[in-house]
Amino acid sequence: MLLLVAATSARAQFDRGTISGTIKDEQGGVMPGVSVTARNTQTDQAGTTVTDSTGFYIFPTLLPGRYDVLAEIQGFKKVSRQAIQLDATGAVTLDFAMQTGVISEEVLVTASSPLLQTDVALRKTIEAKDIEQLAFSGRNPIGVVGLKAGVMGGNFNSRGFSDLGNGGFNINGSRTDENNITIDGATAIRTRSSGAIVGIQNVDAIQEVQVLTGDYMPEYGRASGGQIRMVTKSGGNRFSGTASFFYRDESLQANTWTRNHSANLSDRSPAPFNYKQYGYSLGGPILKDKLFFFGAQEWVNFLQVQTNTATVPTAKMRAGDFSELLVPNNGFFNSAQIIKDPLTGQPFPGNVIPGNRLSANGLALLAAYPLPTAGFQQGTANAILNSENPQDQRKDNIRFDYRMNAQNNFSFRYGK
Repeated sequence: MLLLVAATSARAQFDRGTISGTIKDEQGGVMPGVSVTARNTQTDQAGTTVTDSTGFYIFPTLLPGRYDVLAEIQGFKKVSRQAIQLDATGAVTLDFAMQTGVISEEVLVTASSPLLQTDVALRKTIEAKDIEQLAFSGRNPIGVVGLKAGVMGGNFNSRGFSDLGNGGFNINGSRTDENNITIDGATAIRTRSSGAIVGIQNVDAIQEVQVLTGDYMPEYGRASGGQIRMVTKSGGNRFSGTASFFYRDESLQANTWTRNHSANLSDRSPAPFNYKQYGYSLGGPILKDKLFFFGAQEWVNFLQVQTNTATVPTAKMRAGDFSELLVPNNGFFNSAQIIKDPLTGQPFPGNVIPGNRLSANGLALLAAYPLPTAGFQQGTANAILNSENPQDQRKDNIRFDYRMNAQNNFSFRYGK
């Protein structure tokens, strides 16, 4: 997937958030000219603006994350608020009342409850720190959608590393194929394939997963159900990264009933199983406060030997001898089966087809079947078959963010 976004106005930034407010003095008078700084605590990226003649300030295009906000002006004490959570498309209103004093003094505003994000959508946001601490089967993040109230169906941890399903969720009563999935604002579902997602996202590259269940803005569109929005990470002014390695093998696997009943002694132990999933992520500055990068890669090496049962022709049947079918309980049918000559309509003697009547092509086809497993019979199945199922996977993510000015940003992201 290749996504190229150039922001020409604040309204075009679907995955950006807004922090705004009014600054007043102790008597309630508005304060123009106050310098306000919002610093992302995860990326150390900061932006500064100045209040207008009404004391109002706004940061219209902030990346989702946690922010420390500081207001300062000569003749007044600095005032700040820390760890403000801002979701993608969220809007936080943060007002300050400044006290007279020297600028070297600072007033830290604390609150017992988080600020309310005032956009109209009914939503749940799962942040990167929560995603990293959850155990996912195959590290497939689609399951976190089930954590939102109003979401039914699906399964939190049933989607593996190769499962391209959309989660199977009913959001506020919708059908499972009526939900829209986006990645950084770009639609990521196949509309003609029951809403299957076009690619499984790398957990280490996800900043947050947002679930909109109702009352979302009309520009989302495309779905009568919910909106599942994945926002990828970006780089910042500090270097940061992660590395992970997950490994499983057959030493903790239980053997199956079928393998335990195989005549092959090597099947009496659990089937070979080797599962490795490993990767890394790295982000940081190229030009401080201007140009940032983030990259992530993940690999999967998966090998599982699957054991199945099948019904195959016996050695006698391969030579045209169907005498075994003359027995009523022959393992293939509930009654005796008589093979008749299609030319005369009469039974073949002993249920054996003469060698000169056998087709060379038919014999070659029969030879392609495996032989029955000695001593094994389960219903009509008479063979135990082992097949290797190797699956290798690689995910690549790279993103660049260029901050043109306080109102405009340029983002480039490539993923496959």
